[in-house]
Amino acid sequence: MRKYLGAIIGLLLLAGGEATAYINPSLQPMKLGSRYEAVIGTVVKERDLDAGTMKLEVTDVYSGEFTPETISVSTVEATRDEPIFLDDGHRIVAFVSSKRRPAEVLFYTGGGVWQEAEIVDDEHTQWKWTVVHDEQTVGSLFGTYNGNNARFLDMMADLRENAFYFPPEPFQKFSQMVLGEFDEPLRGVALYDVDGDGDMDAYGCSAAGNRLYLQEGRMEFTDATAKLGLDGIAGASCSFSDADADGRADLLADGAIYAQADDGTFEKTDWLPAEADEEVKSSAFVDINGDGYPDVIVSKVGGGLHAYLNPGKGGKAFEDATEALGLNEEAVAGGTGFFSSGDWNGDGRMDLYYGSAPGMLLTQTEEGAFAPMRLGIDLAAFDEGPGMTGAGAIAPLWSNTGMSLLVPSDASFTLLAAEDGRLRNVITDTNELENEPAERQISVLCEDLDADGYVDIYTGTRSGGANYHCNRGYGSFMRANKYAPGSFPEAFRSGAWGLAAGDVNDDGANDILLGGVDGRLVLLVNETLSLRSSGVAVKHHGEKRYQTTILAVTVRGPVGVTNAKVELFDAKDRPVAIRTIGTNVNVGSRGSDRINLAVREDGEYNLKVTWSDGATREMPIEIGEEQRIPVTVERPSAAAGCGG
Repeated sequence: MRKYLGAIIGLLLLAGGEATAYINPSLQPMKLGSRYEAVIGTVVKERDLDAGTMKLEVTDVYSGEFTPETISVSTVEATRDEPIFLDDGHRIVAFVSSKRRPAEVLFYTGGGVWQEAEIVDDEHTQWKWTVVHDEQTVGSLFGTYNGNNARFLDMMADLRENAFYFPPEPFQKFSQMVLGEFDEPLRGVALYDVDGDGDMDAYGCSAAGNRLYLQEGRMEFTDATAKLGLDGIAGASCSFSDADADGRADLLADGAIYAQADDGTFEKTDWLPAEADEEVKSSAFVDINGDGYPDVIVSKVGGGLHAYLNPGKGGKAFEDATEALGLNEEAVAGGTGFFSSGDWNGDGRMDLYYGSAPGMLLTQTEEGAFAPMRLGIDLAAFDEGPGMTGAGAIAPLWSNTGMSLLVPSDASFTLLAAEDGRLRNVITDTNELENEPAERQISVLCEDLDADGYVDIYTGTRSGGANYHCNRGYGSFMRANKYAPGSFPEAFRSGAWGLAAGDVNDDGANDILLGGVDGRLVLLVNETLSLRSSGVAVKHHGEKRYQTTILAVTVRGPVGVTNAKVELFDAKDRPVAIRTIGTNVNVGSRGSDRINLAVREDGEYNLKVTWSDGATREMPIEIGEEQRIPVTVERPSAAAGCGG
């Protein structure tokens, strides 16, 4: 495999002196596989350190033909400490019989390590290990794939079914609109259909006053703050939901709820106690107890997390449930940090992540209380007090169909995924998400931002700059602004605390609202879909992008929309995508209730919506040549809590 040593990997990119690229576009897995007679999946069944042998069982053939069921790999005594000796159960992808060198085998064992072996018998059942390649010795192979070996097998399975999508370059374009300029830095922001006309509106929070901008014409925004009775509100956090189930959006600003009347104006309520609005760091509507009515979580500076339960339809005083939910325990009480919500373990109950050092995952038990788990993350901020970084998110990042937890620190990330019933930090398997963070990171927005079916990451910072990590699939991320800096507008280079996503112009691609530290409320308009084209000259990944259909899902109902789960399954009932409405709350922000699901493969699908109180509805979806399919899913009228 030494012939690959000269392959292109040292792409020196001139985006402000960026680091050397780790992605080798000239030797991606699909191209590498075409150079071998067969690609197989194997698992280590036994090893004999004294004899210097390892037995592999063939579990799958992804391309070509390969008949042996077991393989014996041997080495020599002098090299028995090399990574060939893997634990039983370890899964390996092997590329067998190079078309130039028939006896050559290349196999990937994880951690960025590629190994070579030589076939020494006619039956291909005896291999002799020859050399190990890692980041230092063979950068070209490290740039082919350096992630999780089990995810690599998933990739090969998709390659066999022609569902493979692992782009070697980013593909996005944004322009910007400045909606307003504030006298103080922006904090929480929201993209939400506030007036119920079907268009996304924008809200921004600052110490100098909050403002609401209504979209009253296509992409034409008007400051309606005073008109709707919202003058005089200032703070750091915002969230929208129909709190009293009257069909109109209500506003949570810091620790106070403002109810919307029939004429569209807002009035402050006494639904939350006065102390809920004191020393607020961030707040959000979260359906904690799964009754369909949005409750409230408030994070306080030096005061931990507080929970207030919604009594139900009609608008009444919320119940302080902080103690009942276990949030007054020492692990949480008295802390300072942002929080996020999401069903971390898929049990149907909302869990919380709390960014108070050292970071905590608060899993909701069957009894409805929260059990804290300390995560041991370094959340110290550069020369600043506690709680100035670590506004994480629970989102489908490591896998399209299961939740993981992403936490930004000042100059690093932690990505926790569930594997074999245990939490594991998989950040070392994520390529450029591990080694290319921004500085002074504070919040992350996790959503499919390039409309390809994978959830991407936009990172906000407390000072200048940002990061956009494109999700390539199979646990691998690419820092898109390094490879394609011209696809981002000027506002991208400014710091932003508040981040929200929503399809503002209704084209199928999610736009981004930034709450800038420079006081600007900026909409990054997503123009990625305009770049797509078809033709014989377009390569595999370009064709996949072109044939992608956007399934635009609007979820409706008098209750249960906040934290409703949207899932898509293929014709074999395999999960394809999952989203949860209203969990991208980072520093106290709120995104849209509408979900865009990008589907790359044509065929028959099943769309399932589960409202937060358990009401469900399923509908068949046919994906074909349409570029965008709008779908409205109405809550079943007979479901519990529907109000008739």
